[in-house]
Amino acid sequence: MKRKIFSNMVYIAFVAVMMTTILLSFIMYYRYMDQIKTGIKDEAAYMATSLNLHDKQDLDAYKNLTVSRITWVDSNGKVIYDSSGQENEMTNHRNRKEVKEAMKSGSGEDTRVSKTLNKQTYYYAIKLRDGTVLRLSRETQTIMRQIESILPILFLIMGVVLILAVILSRILTGRIVEPINKIDLIHPKKNETYSELKPLLNRIEQQNVDIEKQIEEIKEAENMRKEFSANVSHELKTPLTTISGYAELMKDGLVKPEDMKRFSGTIYTEARRLIAMIEDIIKLSRLDENQVELEKKDIDLYDLVFQIKADLRKKAEEDNISVHIRGVHTMVYGVYRILYEMFFNMCENAIKYNKKGGEVVVTIASMNDCPIVVVEDTGIGIPKEDLDRIFERFYRVDKSHSNQKEGSGLGLSIVKHGAKYHHAEMEVESELGKGTKITIEFPKQDI
Repeated sequence: MKRKIFSNMVYIAFVAVMMTTILLSFIMYYRYMDQIKTGIKDEAAYMATSLNLHDKQDLDAYKNLTVSRITWVDSNGKVIYDSSGQENEMTNHRNRKEVKEAMKSGSGEDTRVSKTLNKQTYYYAIKLRDGTVLRLSRETQTIMRQIESILPILFLIMGVVLILAVILSRILTGRIVEPINKIDLIHPKKNETYSELKPLLNRIEQQNVDIEKQIEEIKEAENMRKEFSANVSHELKTPLTTISGYAELMKDGLVKPEDMKRFSGTIYTEARRLIAMIEDIIKLSRLDENQVELEKKDIDLYDLVFQIKADLRKKAEEDNISVHIRGVHTMVYGVYRILYEMFFNMCENAIKYNKKGGEVVVTIASMNDCPIVVVEDTGIGIPKEDLDRIFERFYRVDKSHSNQKEGSGLGLSIVKHGAKYHHAEMEVESELGKGTKITIEFPKQDI
């Protein structure tokens, strides 16, 4: 950056010197030409006045008084006098630009460059009272010739200016870059530097905040992973211990024939629990890694919940729980299997953690084209301090009764990840002893 600033400043200084030199050269040239023209015009006016007052004057008397070439042309364009003494060899001047203008309007001028000699000459002609034309001319420098004559001086000036520009650029570059090099990237807003850098410093500050959040999220995810691993080990160990213990008793023949059915039933139940837990872990893993590759389609939430009610009818009857469905047919665009798992787990929990003779109410509605499903129960409720953690894997509100209810402990985690997969928002309201209400609101549907 420092080198780039330095090189740009030197380049700007060089261009500025070049432009200034060219501009000054043009100004000097036009001032020079203006002085030449003014001088010749004054001389021509003086000589014309004298010739108009005194006839038959000898123009040789003026030859030594001016450096200009004097030419006298009659009304037909013939040269009758030339201070070079070559009037007899000169061609007719009637068609010369300055002579034609003088004959027409009283005076005329022209600047011509000799192609052979590469010399520039300025001509000024003035019409006399008798109809003849007096013309004065003088060789002048072309602009290129004038620039060439002052090139050594220009190169000297340019060299001095460039050296100064390099020195000043180095000093200024250091002063510009120094505050930037001293920026504290950890606390960018505390730096006192150019106002132009404030948007950049604000972005760095925001990035620092984002990075800190990401680090916290990574740490939190790592802690959750460790906790999940510990919970998985614990949850798997319990049914495996039961299965292993009962199987060992049966293997050693220590089980009475009349208890064999109960023992085998317990082994079957615990094995089913293990299978369900493993299936739920696989589902969560796929949702976590966004590996669900199922076809999305329009799904009627009312019909879906009605099917879930039918699938849970036996369990609801065993626990004496009434399940009611309210609302209207509402469509949502999503994956049927994931939506089924979500609402099945919600309804199953509402039945499982309800009171005897309680009820579960599922409401399906649409507000501003946003499908909404609300699951309410009259169950045991959830303490406020546990509301933020109920969607964690294997988290149980009452750990002392963790094994009294069948299930993998992953149901609400599946609900949370399924809602996230469908970009839905979740809200939980609960009160101990009165029940729980979970609301899922899907984004606006373009159906």
